Amino acid sequence: MKRLAATLIPFAIFLPIPLSGSAAEMKDMPAMTIDAGKPAQGQAHKGQGTVNSVAAKAGKVNLTHGPIATLNWPGMTMDFTVKEKQALAKLKPGQKVEFKLAEQSKGRYVITEIVPVK
Repeated sequence: MKRLAATLIPFAIFLPIPLSGSAAEMKDMPAMTIDAGKPAQGQAHKGQGTVNSVAAKAGKVNLTHGPIATLNWPGMTMDFTVKEKQALAKLKPGQKVEFKLAEQSKGRYVITEIVPVK
């Protein structure tokens, strides 16, 4: 038994090293993600909601939206910056809309498309 332990212990010491090296290599691959729960940056996320207010000059809209599954967001009310300010010209409080969001920077989402629902 001592002979078996003496043989296996040196190998057991080196076992974690290849695993940590593999994780480091995956971290450097931009197309891969280790946490599958996080959405990929630049991915478009679709939502539906109701316009509460429009600040066209500031390029912002306040929406009460339903859940957005791809972001794991529950329904809530929040302000959004809109990528193209002219998209706000046709929006009015109380109007139902469909929109697309994209992550502009870490944790900061911008509406890339917004249209009234007919």
